[in-house]
Amino acid sequence: MIRLSNLPTLPEPPFSPPLFHPQATMGFLTRASLLVALAAAVLGSATAQRRQVIRASGSSAADIADAFERFSKALGGEDNGSGPPAGSGRRSINWDADAVPFAMPFDFFNTQVPRGAVFRTRGRQFRVSNPPPVQRVVDNRFTSLNRRLALQLKPFSAPRLFTPLRNNKFSVRFQVPGKPWLRATTRGFGAVFLDVDRPRLTTLTFYNRRGQVLRTVFAQAAPGGLSFVGAVWPKAVVARVRVKLGNRVVTSSEWGKWDVVVCDDFVYGEPVKA
Repeated sequence: MIRLSNLPTLPEPPFSPPLFHPQATMGFLTRASLLVALAAAVLGSATAQRRQVIRASGSSAADIADAFERFSKALGGEDNGSGPPAGSGRRSINWDADAVPFAMPFDFFNTQVPRGAVFRTRGRQFRVSNPPPVQRVVDNRFTSLNRRLALQLKPFSAPRLFTPLRNNKFSVRFQVPGKPWLRATTRGFGAVFLDVDRPRLTTLTFYNRRGQVLRTVFAQAAPGGLSFVGAVWPKAVVARVRVKLGNRVVTSSEWGKWDVVVCDDFVYGEPVKA
């Protein structure tokens, strides 16, 4: 007979906590939460660095002048005007030259005036106010289109203004200045809007080369005044900007929820070959 007391003693296995021990699980969740929070903070910081949005509104041109200047500086470099293609800097359109026709062709600002901007809208009809007498069109701030609206419009850079004729939406596509066969991208785009009555109706939507939306920004309301909004990226990623002006065409009456908006100056980064 073998006595139990004579059997060899086996060492006890090391203690392991249960797989889902409450304290271990809580520690894991705490670490996971911290990691998620850290990732969100990093992503938010990166997103902020990817673009910069500048807005302003007010009753006079002076109220938005600083925002317009800050945005122009954010685009970098000098205003290249109608010069040859450049690797940096910016371009602007203020519509005020006598050479701009009242019935402006959609490609005027890259065929007749090489600034790398082509405009598209239904019917391709655009109007630029206050033409010189030689054009034989009588108009003062679009009195020929909408007399009541004209009384509410205060130019940013007098006297000429811009609008599509039969639509409240249009697109700005970019080309290498003076080379309409070469598509281009830009770092950003900003615009001055007049008589924005209702918030979040007048917008800029930015698209990349693949047609993907980069960002939509809205102009602040300033009834009878001026609004500026623009967005800029560190690199030239914008191939097209879709502009929405209120919710009615320029020839419409304004009442109730309707809002008719027109444009003044545009400023955008130098269009470079895509």
